[in-house]
Amino acid sequence: MSYEEISKSVVFAQNDWGSNSVCIALEKELYFIDTGLNTSRATKFRKAMETKFNRKASTLILTHGHVDHILAMNAYSDLEVVGAEIGKKRFERIAKVELTEEMIENMDKFFVGFRESAKEAKAFLPTKWVKDKITLGDNQEIIFNVVGGHSSCSSSIEYVPDGIIITGDLMQVDVYPYFGEPDTDVEKWINALKTWEEKDYKVVLPGHGKAVDIKYLRTVRIFFEQMLATTKELKKKDLPVEEVLKHPIYTDGYWPEDAIRKPAYDFSIKNLYNNL
Repeated sequence: MSYEEISKSVVFAQNDWGSNSVCIALEKELYFIDTGLNTSRATKFRKAMETKFNRKASTLILTHGHVDHILAMNAYSDLEVVGAEIGKKRFERIAKVELTEEMIENMDKFFVGFRESAKEAKAFLPTKWVKDKITLGDNQEIIFNVVGGHSSCSSSIEYVPDGIIITGDLMQVDVYPYFGEPDTDVEKWINALKTWEEKDYKVVLPGHGKAVDIKYLRTVRIFFEQMLATTKELKKKDLPVEEVLKHPIYTDGYWPEDAIRKPAYDFSIKNLYNNL
């Protein structure tokens, strides 16, 4: 996990074991966004930020209820935890699950470091549920907004003073994106990207990958628009899904040429095509 100082108040932790994390330093307290998979790494990040800013953590915000974003919650067990109310059942399932050897073996195929992280994992429910939108901080510097798209509970966090938007998995940088959940809504996803683009944020902090700017976000929005439109046209032709997967619209995206096309990406396309 590497730390990048985005502004005087915001530190971005790019993580290869699960999701990225973010620390926002307010005048008297620290807010953290997402945990990644590994509790020891999350604890190290928290302690480093409390030392850096010389203040205590008060709140953990979760962009959505996917395991790679919340499995290291135990590092923040003493804090208030904010999450989208619409994702309550998803959070409950993860909090109740027992990590059997079979499950660990399966998840370790998809998430780097899962087996090691499972030893300390202890997910639990948010303590503050948000229906649609809430402002946080003494001076309302932080805006938590439930937007949907990647999942029904996908949410963004805006740090107003510095013009920073934290997107969760609505931005997955330099990789083939995953959009294969049963509650994924690509049109809501596109609308969220459009809204952020129009606000012209200075920095975009994604759920996975490096920090980017609005120009990069624009390329992601264009890809999803073109991909969705093409998929709808292919659906009208009632093509076999195996033939659909070969269409170049799914290969020539915003990611680098050496990006690996993993099975989860093809699963996403199949899911989108079958549900149209």
